Amino acid sequence: MPESKISTSIDQKAANDLVSQLKMISSLFFKISNSTDLERKEKILDEQTSLVFFFLQKPNLYSWIQKKELTDRVALKSFVFIDQYENVFGHKDLSEHEHQALDQILLELSQVEKFYDQIGGVIGYHKECLELILEQQTDKVQQKDLLYIAPKGLDLTQDSKLVKESIIEGIKSQTLLSELYPVGGAADRLNLQDEKTHFDLPAARLEFLGRTLLEGIIRDVFAREYLYFKIFGERITIPIALMTSEEKNNHRLILDIISENQFFLRPKDSFKVFSQPLVPTFTEDGKWCLKEPMKLLLKPGGHGAIWKLASENGVFGWMEQKGKKVMLIRQINNPVAGVDFGLLALVGYGVKQKKKFGFASCPRRIKTAEGMNIIKYSKQNDVGTAALSNIEYCDFEKYGIEDAAKSANEPYSIFPSNTNILFSHLASMKNALGKIPFPGKLVNFKPIDIYHSQLGSVKAKVARLELLMQNIADAFEVEVNEEIKEEELPSFLTFNQRHKTISPTKKQFVPGSGLVETAVGCFYDYLKNAKELLENFCFFKLPHFPQEENFLSLGPSFIFLYHPALGPLYSVICQKIKNGRLFDGAELQLEIADVYMENISIEGSLLIHAKNLMGEQKEGALYFSNQTGRAILKNVKIKNKGITQASHNVFWKNKLDREESCFIYLEGYSEFVAENVVLDGDYYIVVKDGERVVAYKDGDEVLFRKELMSKEARAFFNYKIKEDKEVIVELNQEP
Repeated sequence: MPESKISTSIDQKAANDLVSQLKMISSLFFKISNSTDLERKEKILDEQTSLVFFFLQKPNLYSWIQKKELTDRVALKSFVFIDQYENVFGHKDLSEHEHQALDQILLELSQVEKFYDQIGGVIGYHKECLELILEQQTDKVQQKDLLYIAPKGLDLTQDSKLVKESIIEGIKSQTLLSELYPVGGAADRLNLQDEKTHFDLPAARLEFLGRTLLEGIIRDVFAREYLYFKIFGERITIPIALMTSEEKNNHRLILDIISENQFFLRPKDSFKVFSQPLVPTFTEDGKWCLKEPMKLLLKPGGHGAIWKLASENGVFGWMEQKGKKVMLIRQINNPVAGVDFGLLALVGYGVKQKKKFGFASCPRRIKTAEGMNIIKYSKQNDVGTAALSNIEYCDFEKYGIEDAAKSANEPYSIFPSNTNILFSHLASMKNALGKIPFPGKLVNFKPIDIYHSQLGSVKAKVARLELLMQNIADAFEVEVNEEIKEEELPSFLTFNQRHKTISPTKKQFVPGSGLVETAVGCFYDYLKNAKELLENFCFFKLPHFPQEENFLSLGPSFIFLYHPALGPLYSVICQKIKNGRLFDGAELQLEIADVYMENISIEGSLLIHAKNLMGEQKEGALYFSNQTGRAILKNVKIKNKGITQASHNVFWKNKLDREESCFIYLEGYSEFVAENVVLDGDYYIVVKDGERVVAYKDGDEVLFRKELMSKEARAFFNYKIKEDKEVIVELNQEP
């Protein structure tokens, strides 16, 4: 065993108090742990001298609690046993006006008791907290037989045969895929509020590029389903499960977002929503915190609760009933994860190599609040074990890991970043849960203003027991020989460019603090991706791309936004959009999938929106079909005054003022065609369902001719997979 000693970061008395609390709890814990027999648990609690004495002094409370349900009785008696009751209610007996407050606390405690039943309920939760607090305050000597190795993974930045095969396998495997999103985060650092009520809002309500983060993720799902439909002619529906929480009314707001968007025109039974319990917070001395008198300060218990809750809420069985074999897991606050082929390659490689678990990774910025992916190798008694896993940033010191760069000339770590974009084999997850129901337990103290005791409102460092969903990977540890062969591990990693993998929206942008982890920074990365796509794939000439400081003061030099169904693969988009130029300040927005553009020049704003972007909408549902809005622009120049220089433009929200623009709106099954023309000035062109509008030059004028579309809708593009494992898109013009 490694040696340890109490650090001087806390005084010896505080450390001794924590040790005493832990000893007292441990004496009972071994009798009740791993027991789901609540009657036996209550009997053991009732025999404790401290509880007998406590309730003798509070007969009203004892009489009141004995009338409650068994789970409530056990939860409250556990709360008393761990010496937290008087921290909340003081030393007096229960009074009449305190019944309602205690009822609410009972409800909250019962949820903790049920969720953590496998480790002793409320008592087990508190025991884990005390152990982790003490562990944080302990200088640990690392075990000599424990090594951390940087994984290499499948390098998606290199154009290899295996990468191409993984992408195509990923497209084919959409039929096997289900998706799981933790969307219940508090996102306190975003300081997000309702503009009218000023109530605090969770991350799910953040608007990015004109829509909520949740809607953005659903658009990515549609894009992959549509790509499958265009290649194979079959409509598939990927089931989506979402883990919410009650923090900031998150659960209700998520349901509202889904309802307001008519289930995003998807089948109602393709969604399953379940909520995680909120858990008590505590100070460094182990005292539970209050947000106000007689009200516990609760926070979500971390996204690692997702596996156990998904199992208990029948999510995995629901996915399997729909014929799904694998899962894609991603967080709501990372909008860039769906660009190009990163998600497809992750899923494809996992399926192709028959892996049980996987990480999508990228270079990790040092000194940021990001975990790192590592291969943990340990050897005891001549037996070596290895697992591809994660170590969270707040645990680096604990594990003796230096947050150091590869070299002095770059800001990236030796180890790749954990992005919380995960692949999982459904059947394997059940076995993993049997080994690790509560993965990645940690406490991470942060300063907060709270009302945390009978003394009143004070500032203190506060934490809660957090679970990390990525550390379920530890359950896939295997025995290995002296030489670790990464490709033989049951888990895997894909490695991609950072700006195409992660750009989280975790905190509010503050001038002078930098763009990392802000929505402004995410928009900057989004435009980096647009630059790469337009310059390197579509062969556009673009204005100079600004450095961060100029981006903040002057705004973007161009804007290119598009619906992911345009691709999402860059290799598909570049077959639809070829050659062109965006002038300084130009804007191109494409809410359309069936568009062909060649040799286009934009000085100002061009916006094309198709109502039937991927097919028809019938009775609140979207049906993929050839009945789409289409557009062809060849050798076209767009000239208008475009976006104004108004100070209230919010580029990352796509809330912009335009003095002039060329706006083309395609209603239903319709088409706009323009060749060899200059559209100079302010245009608002509406093409009705069943019509084609052709822009043509007549002398010095541009005129518009209306035609009827063919009654039998043909595919605008033909998609197919070539032998060399690439998707080919061919324009299928009507004669």
